[in-house]
Amino acid sequence: MKRQNNTVDLLLTLADFQKNILEKRPSVEKMFEEVRMMHFKIRPLQGDVSVLNLKETQLIETLWNLGKLDEFFRKHQGRFSSDQKEVFFRFFDELHDRFQSQLNKVNLRSMKELDFSSTIEMEIFKEDTSKTN
Repeated sequence: MKRQNNTVDLLLTLADFQKNILEKRPSVEKMFEEVRMMHFKIRPLQGDVSVLNLKETQLIETLWNLGKLDEFFRKHQGRFSSDQKEVFFRFFDELHDRFQSQLNKVNLRSMKELDFSSTIEMEIFKEDTSKTN
């Protein structure tokens, strides 16, 4: 019976995350505030990132989704049995890949910068704030 309860618990946890977090996003302004507190960093690799619109709505929404997914993963990763972890990790990987794909498609250039055909490459990462001294 415990295995069935674990399965129900896992499915309820995943459904709750989708229903109460991903489907009930706050306003873009609130998401922007939360993204700032999530410690995302942008490292330019090529080109001038100062010409980009880093407050673009789709970028903010995607970073917020990735941040919430990271929080969810960190909170629940050790909670399930080894059998359930496979489902949990698959769910995480699929959502992460979807959000990563969305991030790669975000158009950060305004109309005037579209005429400027310079390649811009950057790395976006989340700073690890859990480091101990």
